[in-house]
Amino acid sequence: MYAHITGYGEHVVLDAHHHRRYPSVKLLPPTRRMATKRAKKTDVDVVSASSAELRKAVEAIAIQPKSGKITLLTRKLFNVLLAVAQQADDSGDTYRALLSDIVANSAFDSNDTALVKEHLRRMVSVQVEWSTGTSSQKPGRKWGISTLIADAEILEDPATRRVWVEFSFAPKIKKKLLDPVQYARLSLQFQSQLRSSAGLALYEICVRYLTNPSHLTMREPWEWWRPILSGTPDTEAGDEAKREYKYFKRDYLRPAIAEVNAVTNIFVELIEHREGRRVAEIQFRVTERKQPMLALDEHPNVFDSTLVDRMVKLGIPLKEAQTLYADSEENRIRAALQMTEQRMRSTTLPPVRSAPALFKDALKKGYAPPVESVDTLPSGMPAAKAVAAQPDDLKARLLSEFSAFRRKEAKVLYEEQGDAEREVARESFESEVLPTMGSHLRDDWRKRGLDSKLAETAFFDWLAQKTWGEPTDGDLLSFTLNQSRAA
Repeated sequence: MYAHITGYGEHVVLDAHHHRRYPSVKLLPPTRRMATKRAKKTDVDVVSASSAELRKAVEAIAIQPKSGKITLLTRKLFNVLLAVAQQADDSGDTYRALLSDIVANSAFDSNDTALVKEHLRRMVSVQVEWSTGTSSQKPGRKWGISTLIADAEILEDPATRRVWVEFSFAPKIKKKLLDPVQYARLSLQFQSQLRSSAGLALYEICVRYLTNPSHLTMREPWEWWRPILSGTPDTEAGDEAKREYKYFKRDYLRPAIAEVNAVTNIFVELIEHREGRRVAEIQFRVTERKQPMLALDEHPNVFDSTLVDRMVKLGIPLKEAQTLYADSEENRIRAALQMTEQRMRSTTLPPVRSAPALFKDALKKGYAPPVESVDTLPSGMPAAKAVAAQPDDLKARLLSEFSAFRRKEAKVLYEEQGDAEREVARESFESEVLPTMGSHLRDDWRKRGLDSKLAETAFFDWLAQKTWGEPTDGDLLSFTLNQSRAA
């Protein structure tokens, strides 16, 4: 059995900036079998998606779509296929990867395989322009056009029943992609932690300048950055009013910076260059940190199809759920799912009339919890303090602010309950928690109840934990991203 994918259509620009040669590197030892050449019938251990580093040509980093949308999953899959091909031997033009390294359910006819097919179609149809120049006019520039991959097939081995993805690159760009002279070293492990296309695009650009003496990225008009981070061509960016810098900063820059700073080994600071009061150009300062602030649960595959399963459980048809997953940012899907599922579990609010409608409305609006008094995290910190701070210090601050936010949510939940439910909650607090508190707080609770600020804080901390459990690093990341948009 096999599926063959080829075609053309969407159009993007690949651009390189401020060329710099980096020393060649070797991938970390692989932990799984992932790819072989088609010409070689024996399996060759090549790359582990969780431990590998990718040498990504500078021309292939800043992808500017001209029609169609470049999604997070398209970027991730392209990077994994590049890593596969770079580690295969150089005889032949076709490369192969085990489908099980890309999706969890790798049966030929599985729903997960349908997701891979959709993104392979996009990669075969995406036309890319690659250039060796920036937006500035410099001599010696080159220009070319090709697709991200030339073709792709999905094949099932009749003997082993294992399913493979086979693919190739356009001849003109193959050498530049697989044996680049100028490149950035990208960690596929950190890629697996990033959950937005803007975050991954920013990480790819900034990590290249980590070893640059200035630690500064290229300086470009902010309009140049918009399609790169949004993954959306300017012609499809919506109404003109929404194409102002303040909206770009709110919707893409702040969340991307917050995400990169939270889950990768680099710290990124935005630098704005003004002409009068107007921001004309932007660039980024990049510094290294020894370890990420947050460690998310690592998903071993490129595609997290559990999100599709959760949408289907809400009543969304499978095909529609797959389309929503393919076209939306993972972090937004997670936030909308969490909001919808919590709303459906509520016993104090009116029943949800349509869970699919509620979810799709939340996803369309980019649902974010309302945050009023919490400061921007941690990308809003002064640069000198943020760079000097240890990840543990930043995480402690983040936990403190997340706890304050959850106390507000718990208070809203408490106030929506009836008198009987409130009494049960207070009695549970008195029996479970109050005996472990200091005498001053116990006396305060008995005398003033929730009118005591100290007792109120302790009570709603307890109620929040009782309702939602201990916060995970994934919760903290979602809070950080939503916070950045609300700032």
